[in-house]
Amino acid sequence: MSEVMDYMISPYPVRIIDPKVESSRLRLKAIRIGQAGHLPGRIWFRSNVVFEHWALVYIISGNGTYMENGGRVQQVRAGSLFFFRPGCSYSFGPAPGGNWDEYYINFNGTRVAEWVESGLLEGGTVFDAHASQELASVFEQVLALMEGGVPADADRAAAMLEGLLLECSLITEDHYRTRQPDILPLIREELNACIYGTPDLWGIAAKYHISMSTLRRLVRRSSGYPLHEYIHRLKMAEAKHLLLNTSLQVKAIAGMLHYADNFYFSRLFKKYMGVSPLICRNSL
Repeated sequence: MSEVMDYMISPYPVRIIDPKVESSRLRLKAIRIGQAGHLPGRIWFRSNVVFEHWALVYIISGNGTYMENGGRVQQVRAGSLFFFRPGCSYSFGPAPGGNWDEYYINFNGTRVAEWVESGLLEGGTVFDAHASQELASVFEQVLALMEGGVPADADRAAAMLEGLLLECSLITEDHYRTRQPDILPLIREELNACIYGTPDLWGIAAKYHISMSTLRRLVRRSSGYPLHEYIHRLKMAEAKHLLLNTSLQVKAIAGMLHYADNFYFSRLFKKYMGVSPLICRNSL
């Protein structure tokens, strides 16, 4: 595998692999690994840098700091895992005079949105994955597959990345389970209180000191539904109650539940309740 010297990054040879396969030759169209690398002995600290793609970073040894969007400075040490999100600003790197050993993979594609919704991607927080030879081995395998320029190997690397993200999500879930009280009942109360309004999801996450990814994952883990679907289902259950117990018109009920488009409301109601609002009311 090719190694290069860049004394601004590290006094040791670094490996930085750019895509070697044109995207039209890949079978896994929904996800593609961009640049991947291994930076042993990294000394370079970067300030206020904005990335175009998601990236997963794993620190094998050393220590330093990580900060997203000017927020709190978080400590990074051996075994730390963290993500970069597109469009966010980051200041990160080893402590002055120090270094760390870093693996990273950046990636993009339409499947990323599904991973965000399911909670596989957790931005803005440093997690302790412990210094694991197994994780380092997976990163090494991805780098080796990307190095050859073989389309099938690039697809295999993308499949390995998804498995790696699943493992990372389990690590982050353990992090919140051991460090946070059981906040699920409180989150359910918050969402139930927003049935007649528009929930401030970012505000709810901030109130309980969790990220949006964690909020999505907690709701999905407890209900089986993605966060926005869970909210729609709460509203449709209330709509059914109003249809069966009041004389309010469908349009009025839709407005009360903050659906400006009556036809959209009716489509959602039929999707989740199995019948149209009028049939539901006439079924009495």
